[in-house]
Amino acid sequence: MIKAIIIEDEEKIRAGLKKMLALTTPFVEIQAETAYVSEAVELIRKHSPDLIFLDIELEDGSGFDLLNSLDNYDFQIIFITAYNQHAIKAFKYSALDYLLKPVDPAELKSAVEKARQKINQTVKYKELLEVLKNNWQYKYKKIVLKTAYKHYIVDINDIIRLEADGAYTTFVTVDDKILISRNLKYYQNLLGHDFFRCHQSHLINRKYINGLDSKDMLHLKNNELIPVSKRMKQKLLQWLQ
Repeated sequence: MIKAIIIEDEEKIRAGLKKMLALTTPFVEIQAETAYVSEAVELIRKHSPDLIFLDIELEDGSGFDLLNSLDNYDFQIIFITAYNQHAIKAFKYSALDYLLKPVDPAELKSAVEKARQKINQTVKYKELLEVLKNNWQYKYKKIVLKTAYKHYIVDINDIIRLEADGAYTTFVTVDDKILISRNLKYYQNLLGHDFFRCHQSHLINRKYINGLDSKDMLHLKNNELIPVSKRMKQKLLQWLQ
């Protein structure tokens, strides 16, 4: 059995979660529930849960206040949040699991199964949550890149370019090359206006562009040459201006 606590300020959401969990993941045992940061701290210390469902906005504070009150995080976290483009972007940058309200049963089951597989793994939640907190304040300075073996916390300004490799994407940074199992389109949508898709296979950080030559090759500050497709050349020139 997985011991879980629900920390959510809406009673209807808590009731709905319990019903869905009983139907979709009966191996999850709800030990306690609360809408308050102050109660949640004591409940976590009392029950030592394997998993918590955590809303960001609570009756007497935030989910961040709760996590700041704890010495360590020896449990998995599934965040619950209202639909909000900023919230979604913050979670995606931080590579933390979240569910949107109203919670979909299939998504709940999938999130719990993922958490179940990671329960005995060591997760550097303090680092990931620090990224989330900064992203929540619209800073978007760092992104978490997850591979099968490691979490990389990368400064956005250190990303030179991204390159498509089928369903994978290679991040070329000032210090490293990191292969991630997500396609380039996902990161094109996530990273925003400072990055440009100059070619089907390439997404470039404006900061590292030196210029465009007569052969439609971008010269980057790390001395790489990246092709620009004919279809994207005019859009690239407008973007650079």
